[in-house]
Amino acid sequence: MYFDVNPKERKEDLFNREKELKSIIEALNLRERLIVVYGIRRIGKTSVIRVSLRDFPHVLLDIRQLYFSENIVTMPLLVKYVLEGFRARMKTSEKLYLGLRDVMSRIRGLRIGEIGIEIEPSAKISLTDILSRVDEWCEEKGERFVFAFDEAQYLRFSNVRYDGIIAWAVDNLRNLSFMLSGSEVGVLKEFLRVDEPSSPLYGRYMREVYVDRFTDEESRKFLYAGFRELGMEPDSSEIEDTLKALDGVVGWLTLYGYIRAVRKFPHEDALAKVFEEGSRLVMEELDKVISPSRKRYLAIMKAVAHGSNSWSDIKAYVTVKTGPIPDSRLNELIKNLVRYGYLEKEDDKYRIPDPVVKRAVMQ
Repeated sequence: MYFDVNPKERKEDLFNREKELKSIIEALNLRERLIVVYGIRRIGKTSVIRVSLRDFPHVLLDIRQLYFSENIVTMPLLVKYVLEGFRARMKTSEKLYLGLRDVMSRIRGLRIGEIGIEIEPSAKISLTDILSRVDEWCEEKGERFVFAFDEAQYLRFSNVRYDGIIAWAVDNLRNLSFMLSGSEVGVLKEFLRVDEPSSPLYGRYMREVYVDRFTDEESRKFLYAGFRELGMEPDSSEIEDTLKALDGVVGWLTLYGYIRAVRKFPHEDALAKVFEEGSRLVMEELDKVISPSRKRYLAIMKAVAHGSNSWSDIKAYVTVKTGPIPDSRLNELIKNLVRYGYLEKEDDKYRIPDPVVKRAVMQ
């Protein structure tokens, strides 16, 4: 169902992402070792990744889950998470389970049983141990295995250089591919630093895939297709109103369609519900980023939301709302908001790319 609010698993439920799917699947079939998927929040990256991986042995891990539970991504924590990912995948494939059970059993301190995976308390198992064993299994079976890390930029919160481990694996483990994705596009690029000679990943080839917002025409087709799939013929004026309000962000369009067509809310109430639920969610996310300087960050966002979108206009607004601010500090805060995807810059003008974030900030 197009209006299913959960990440999609099947290609037939994923609307108009043929180009992105083709690029990822082509890279995997060509045995490329590093694939990076970019896109702002709620644009559909996770769905694209899940569908593209259906026919490949893989584990898919959301690194945010680790970071927000411990505030640091330690090696033991990530190893445990990877092994739990294996266990989840093993449930779907007996062949995969038997093969990986055999190779994983060669790691000292790791026990593989019918009921799951256990790590001895004194064992020190590294991610490189697991990667090496999986590569061995792939070599024996003629398979390719994909390690997919969603919101991979959170790997930087660690005393471990995960970019170095990935670089080592890319260089030495020919049967593995790594897929990294992130909604904080600027931060993910800073973590990878593929253009900096001091970076472990410098000079490595990677396939870059951008998942963008829908155009007005794509959004229109998506909404019509979603409603008709559920046996409804939508009012064209409601469709146009929704296009203006939600600006091609697929997650919000899907939520609107679900509330309108499945929960049967009237049009205006459905849009209001999207902004109500969405604002609560985005402010929780935004607060994690802006907490070190909340008043100034919010003043910058409010300036842009109200149309003061040049640097000088933002400076004037922030000064009135929060007091004098050095140019260098303002530049740092604006740069951070761009890095985290809450602002975009085009032709020396700033904009908020997510309409729900804009509404939440204004309120």
